[in-house]
Amino acid sequence: MKPTYFLSDLHLRSPDDDRTRRALRFLRARAGEAETVYLVGDVFDLWLGYRSAIFSAHFPVLRALADLVDAGTRVVLFPGNHDPDSGAFLREHLGITVAAEPYTTTLGGRTVWLEHGDVHDPRAPWRRVVNRLARHPLVHAMARAVHPDALWSAARLYGDVLRGAKGYHGLPPGLIERFLPARAAAGADVVIIGHYHRALSHLAHVAGRDVEFFVLGDWVEHHTYLRQDATGFHLLRDRGAAPPETLPRGDHPPPGAPA
Repeated sequence: MKPTYFLSDLHLRSPDDDRTRRALRFLRARAGEAETVYLVGDVFDLWLGYRSAIFSAHFPVLRALADLVDAGTRVVLFPGNHDPDSGAFLREHLGITVAAEPYTTTLGGRTVWLEHGDVHDPRAPWRRVVNRLARHPLVHAMARAVHPDALWSAARLYGDVLRGAKGYHGLPPGLIERFLPARAAAGADVVIIGHYHRALSHLAHVAGRDVEFFVLGDWVEHHTYLRQDATGFHLLRDRGAAPPETLPRGDHPPPGAPA
């Protein structure tokens, strides 16, 4: 049985930064080794599906994803609030499966619910409104009317402003109190999301059964991912050439952040 991997919030933006190089090393090592790689949103700091253009800065990761598919590893990509419109290129030219909506699959005999998680953001109503607008086809059409170079520059500036003002506030409690029970009531045994830039492994007893909940962290500070194999689901932290660190149950801030 080949393992399955889940990553989110890589926020790739430059082929020259350490984040991209580290992510590329990880993805290339999965070629042929993994059954499936799920990319659960915000893989790119900006991706918009133009009909006849791609962002050149993303060419290295596009090539790595194509190599994964060519090696027989299935790649499933979820749009996030930073890369909400995949367009046709990823499907038609790279062979990637694009999951435009929340996605249910079965792994190890368990029902797994997957989504980026941004449209349920419990921190404030305006966040949910903005994230839903980012996914609206009319907004995508208006953005595509802008030259790719201009859109790229604007998105980089917007991302820098957000990162400078974000701070670090931990995982919203509403995810455990409301989001998880709702997914469990819909039949999920394992719930996996991204978006919140906090790594979480949580076991809840819901409606008479145990349900696992994973928030994937990111590759901006955490370098975390989820692996599923014959022994179950394991939240891990990439450590480059060293073996990965297994994270226990709990809510894990990135290294150096306040708990």
